[in-house]
Amino acid sequence: MTRMLTRLAVALTLVIGLASPAALAGQESMAKKSTKHSAEHMTAVKKCNADYSDAVKKANDDYKAAAKDARTKKGKERTEALAAASKARKDALAAARKTDKDCLAAAPK
Repeated sequence: MTRMLTRLAVALTLVIGLASPAALAGQESMAKKSTKHSAEHMTAVKKCNADYSDAVKKANDDYKAAAKDARTKKGKERTEALAAASKARKDALAAARKTDKDCLAAAPK
């Protein structure tokens, strides 16, 4: 009885081991057959991504400048200036993400 169960377990392991690569290959080929986008869509996506990158760079540069200026101050004034710079950066990055999302949604298919 034990011998029969062992052989059954080995046989099932072999079947599963041989069948899984075939199943995965079928899934990968289906994933690769995605629709191609038009040239207008690709240029719109590139423009959206470039605009987003520029907005992020500007937000980071503005934050660095504001933080550098805030570090020349003392005490509570410095703390408030750093907090304001951080909030402005956070708001600018959120606006950039929203604008990018809207831009990508409006891109031609």
